[in-house]
Amino acid sequence: MVKKIITILGLIIISFHSTLFAQNQKVLLLGECDKESTTSMLNYLNQKAKISLSAENAIQISTENISSYPIILICNNDYLKLTNTEVALLQNHLKQGGFLILDNITSDYTFSIFLNKILPEFKKQSLPMDTFFKQNLFNINLNEVSVTLEGIFINNKLALLGIKKTSLTNQWKEGEEEFFKIGSSIIFYNLTR
Repeated sequence: MVKKIITILGLIIISFHSTLFAQNQKVLLLGECDKESTTSMLNYLNQKAKISLSAENAIQISTENISSYPIILICNNDYLKLTNTEVALLQNHLKQGGFLILDNITSDYTFSIFLNKILPEFKKQSLPMDTFFKQNLFNINLNEVSVTLEGIFINNKLALLGIKKTSLTNQWKEGEEEFFKIGSSIIFYNLTR
């Protein structure tokens, strides 16, 4: 009986550690993302929640390396520049549990076309901030900041998140703490679901 309890506790600790602390996980930046500002937000996440992630850019995604990046961030409408091969890789990655964040979407029309191309069988839905951040672990002042979010869920897990008409990376560059909190909340939400 004691061995079973110790084994179960050991599995819980290993699972908790791999989920929350994500020591070897990386965020891949595609497009015109600022690595320094993203790293600043990830440092904030590490300070506040002890979740350590690193950011990488200038990487060409391929079948061999895409699984190394459970979180992919595409900035400034650069999702429009993806090749058909990259779209197919991302589509497969999302269906296998990956997470794609599209920062600063400026056109509803092109965003809809992209969604129909990458995940045609899934419907996007609006994600009100007070619902999305209902746990609000990072104490975001929801009266001070407003961000329009739309997402696609696959098997009840958020697979794609679109941030519309706001650039998180630009706000991170300015050192805006409320936006560090939003970025941290998004990643925390993804890693704990």
